[in-house]
Amino acid sequence: MYLVAIGSCSDAEIIKEDIYSQLNEAKKKGIDVVREDYYIGSSLFVSCGAEETFISGITDRKAYKEFKYILATILTEVIIKHYEIKLFKKIIKENFFYLNDRERTIVADNAYKLLNNKDPVEPGGFYKRDRRNKIMQNILEYLDTENEFNIEGFINFRLNSYLSELNEVIERALEIYVAEREYNEFIKLLRYFVEIQESKVDVLHLFQSKDGRYLLFDENRNSISSEYFDELRSEILDDAINYDDLLISTLITISPNKIMIHDIEGFKNRELVQTIMNVFAERITICSRCDLCGSPSDSKKPNKYSL
Repeated sequence: MYLVAIGSCSDAEIIKEDIYSQLNEAKKKGIDVVREDYYIGSSLFVSCGAEETFISGITDRKAYKEFKYILATILTEVIIKHYEIKLFKKIIKENFFYLNDRERTIVADNAYKLLNNKDPVEPGGFYKRDRRNKIMQNILEYLDTENEFNIEGFINFRLNSYLSELNEVIERALEIYVAEREYNEFIKLLRYFVEIQESKVDVLHLFQSKDGRYLLFDENRNSISSEYFDELRSEILDDAINYDDLLISTLITISPNKIMIHDIEGFKNRELVQTIMNVFAERITICSRCDLCGSPSDSKKPNKYSL
């Protein structure tokens, strides 16, 4: 009989129940698994193996490989399910000590979400698919020569590449957090500018033409006069200011009481639209259909871009 003793000192009872549950699933597939648990000091060990009936009629080597694969699968899921978020928090505490508790929690949560991204094309998708294979391969190699498996020790001394990947994900999550924080601070600043500006137009109609130009009309649907923007328009010649930046500056300068965005699906830069909606918030109205859009008015129709 092939036996392996699995040891854990962190959340041992919870992990034991999880291992037993997965061994029961193996039993349902016709694999006669034996198991028992015992404590050595503060560590709980689960000793498990396959009964002789499972290897009857086949070679011992084949039985060994099949049970080892089952066990490696179980241990891989235990590591990911019970230890990953703890490892995130540990790495953040040791390597990113300058973050406060709230920031550490946000970065850890974001890293965990990034790591478990289901789309392999999106950031983190590769890690989700690849990390299981790497952990499992390491476990299989370890079980080739050892029959005692201490989970914490294995993670700390045998999963260096896995821990390095977790660190990479955390760095990516930190970059995202910093970018979001800077963006939110930028939005707050723009909102402040909007609040202190005197509204020069009550209602402003905004949409983008097919050639990419932003078209602005007042409440009477007259084209917005250039008298407000002579200085701003000259800045467009500066390489540091693009057409999207100029639109934001123009809207803040005018600070209309209400902005009606027409044909929102036609805007090429969706991030710009979201920024405008974040800055002007309750002043925004989404018009999905009207004569400016080329069809009957229905500005109350729900839109996926609405705040």
